[in-house]
Amino acid sequence: MDSGSDSDKRPRFLVVTVGSRAAFHTAVAAALNGLTGGGDPGTGDGPDGNGNGGTGDGPDGNGERGAADGPDGSGSPAAGDASGSGSPAAGDPGAASRLVTDVAGPLPAPPDHPEWHTVAGRARRFLDRVVPDAEVRHLAAATFPAAAGALAGALARRRSGDDRLALVLTEPDGPRRQPDGTIAAGLALLAEALGDTPHTFTSRTVLVYDRAPLGPALVAGPYGRRRAPDRDWVLAADVAVAFTDWVQLDYASTALRSASATGRSLLGEQLAAFLDARAGARWGLHYYTGSVVSGLIGDLEEHAARGGNPVLRGPSEHSLACGALARWQLDGAPFLVVVTSGMVDEFRGTLANLREARARGFLVCADSPEDAWFPFQGTVHAAEDSREVLRARGVPFHHLDDPARLEEQLRAAYASFEEDRGPVVLLATPAVLRAPARAEPRRPAPPPPRPRPVLTVREDALAPVMDLLNRGPDRVLWQCGPLDAQEEGLVHEIASRAGVALADSLTRPGTVARFRDGRPVPYYLGTLGLYGYSDRVHDFLHHGGALRPRDEQCLFFLKSRIPEAATPFSPRALARSLRIVQVTRERAHLAPFADHPLACDAAAFLRAVRARLDVPDALRDRRERAIALSRDSASDVVHTLPVRPMSANYFFARLGAVLDTLVRRHGYTWTGVFDVGRGGLSAIRNLPRTGPGFSGWYGRALMGDALQAVPALALTRDDNVLAFVGDGAAALVPDIVPTLVQEVTLNGHRLAGHLSVFRLVDGGHSVIRTYREGRRAGPAGRQTQVLHLLDAEGETDYGGLTVTRRVLDDVDHDELADRLRRPGAVDLWTVPLEHNNEGDGLSLLSSLGWQRDRLPDLAFGMARRPGPRPAR
Repeated sequence: MDSGSDSDKRPRFLVVTVGSRAAFHTAVAAALNGLTGGGDPGTGDGPDGNGNGGTGDGPDGNGERGAADGPDGSGSPAAGDASGSGSPAAGDPGAASRLVTDVAGPLPAPPDHPEWHTVAGRARRFLDRVVPDAEVRHLAAATFPAAAGALAGALARRRSGDDRLALVLTEPDGPRRQPDGTIAAGLALLAEALGDTPHTFTSRTVLVYDRAPLGPALVAGPYGRRRAPDRDWVLAADVAVAFTDWVQLDYASTALRSASATGRSLLGEQLAAFLDARAGARWGLHYYTGSVVSGLIGDLEEHAARGGNPVLRGPSEHSLACGALARWQLDGAPFLVVVTSGMVDEFRGTLANLREARARGFLVCADSPEDAWFPFQGTVHAAEDSREVLRARGVPFHHLDDPARLEEQLRAAYASFEEDRGPVVLLATPAVLRAPARAEPRRPAPPPPRPRPVLTVREDALAPVMDLLNRGPDRVLWQCGPLDAQEEGLVHEIASRAGVALADSLTRPGTVARFRDGRPVPYYLGTLGLYGYSDRVHDFLHHGGALRPRDEQCLFFLKSRIPEAATPFSPRALARSLRIVQVTRERAHLAPFADHPLACDAAAFLRAVRARLDVPDALRDRRERAIALSRDSASDVVHTLPVRPMSANYFFARLGAVLDTLVRRHGYTWTGVFDVGRGGLSAIRNLPRTGPGFSGWYGRALMGDALQAVPALALTRDDNVLAFVGDGAAALVPDIVPTLVQEVTLNGHRLAGHLSVFRLVDGGHSVIRTYREGRRAGPAGRQTQVLHLLDAEGETDYGGLTVTRRVLDDVDHDELADRLRRPGAVDLWTVPLEHNNEGDGLSLLSSLGWQRDRLPDLAFGMARRPGPRPAR
């Protein structure tokens, strides 16, 4: 960086070093000396491009320095140069090449090492032509406050030159890693001293050299982290690289960046404003970064921070869809998901589940213009068209390809959002993603929400339903779909007044639950579903191993399409053996086997029922007796046997007792997350819930989806979250722990309650195993095997979040009850289990197993040698 001028207008680059070791400051000064004219760059390419190094000042004292002030924080300038800018040394061939440093003694010589010479030569080749007249001012201090004082002194004299902070290099004392917060506090002092002097604190411009060993986690932080080199030439070369990078990427590229900067994203601004108008702070931003969407994501993150919207990340694009679905089902929270080019297929079958749930939100996927020639990561071009896939799957989409028409195209997207057909996919080209927001003082307001028509029930359709409730059978069971607060209150009021039994479902567990507001619900029977149905539900609807007569009972399906997963009954039984009332808003969802299909809003139906309810006391008493006669029982014997590995029956019976105690004695509430597999079924069937949970069995029953939704749920709920995941499901998806740790320790999320993830390990796909073993004598084969590597036990503190890994081979009631009440902690339980085919509602045939509380004659009739009838 030679110069023939001594003008004050020359640029001055400030390098600050903070640390107590003089050797650290000396090594940095030596590196800067090598870049500003000291020593021979050697074999590196010199400024003439032919590999010749510059003839700059050697280590004989040429080049100006401060007045021998070491890292004591004084940082006073050289004698005769009150500004600290130094003056050229007489007779020096590179007379105006300057390094002004606070390091005491003779100017340190650059290292004499081949690799150093290569680095310095190439750096000089660039620097001497790009910033030939630059001066480097090196300020050395023992602490950040002293460094801030030195900076203030160096900047005190007004000058017309270009002052810039280039680097901050710090070497913390001691062997421990210095937290980012401590560094940030020190940098805040420097920023105050710098005032309006241009500076940026990034991982490229702030380097922390420490001697701490690698910790339990590694993440790209806001500052560069290095292990302090034990060889000076390595430190010097690293400083030379960092300094030259700063000149090229920050200082010399300012004009280019100014020309290419576009300001706020129009797309991000418009979508955020629309969702703000619809959901305020409830909508969540979910993203997985990519180059072309990074600007959009940055704008949306800033918007979310201002509005208090949760920003929820995940280990994959697929996990974003899982989290969005879970929050929509449990909290009615809309979403904005952003992913990069080529990722529209990474949502997997979860996209179909979002559509089925009528989840409201936008999925922004970067993509290519239609006329691009086989674009990198493009999905809309001559060879393929992802829009056809979306069209075939019934997913609304819009191709945003023209910045000039973006607002018009977004109005069409908003209309699709209001149609309530599920998420709206936006395929956005790079030009649209770069389009800047207009600097208008008043932007047009988003369109108002489209009023949703209220569908009331017709009196002629309601009359026979009321006749069933007011004068009908002794056994009436309501299976409830998702309920809002008003609907839930009406359901419980009607159930209490009419003697109606309640059940939730395999796909929407907890819509009604065993506990409500901390008190048991006497008319709640359990779960009705294709698998995992409760013994009480089965006992209520069956007698002697068969369904009770059609005129003795009636099933209501509230807010349900009555999909196959909703019941264990065959199409024939649904059509001929059961009287069915169905309430759904969508006519297309009315089942052909429903005796009384009602296309209306659930709230309107429930209000009409409550107004017309007139159940005689005698009928209500008989219904309550029928409910009481259905036993609340595990209905097996293996749940009492403490063999090891535990059976699923034993484990969930013990865990259920723990939760029952916590709810009754401590007002414990929890959100359940149930993945696809035997463990999830057993948890749904056997554990006492306090409210709605998220089931991976919803829709396409995708293994691993529930586990991927855990971070989004745990980080946005005020109560405890307990997740149940089999080893088969866990093997299909990425680990969620890094996401949890990052979101809590780095991104400001709070884990309000306790999180426990129970990984249920039996080494196989249990449901498939049961299916195979129930239909053939012999082993199920290796196709059902899952090799699981057991995690080592231990507790890790990640600096703000403690994660404990434990193997749970038995259930200690008091110990587990204590652990489940630790807010802000994460427990990862590995639960070894032994596979069995017993109970847990795995199929209707399981109701005939010898372990049942009541064994009907049908069980003996199905055996090869029927046993004698018991004496009456």
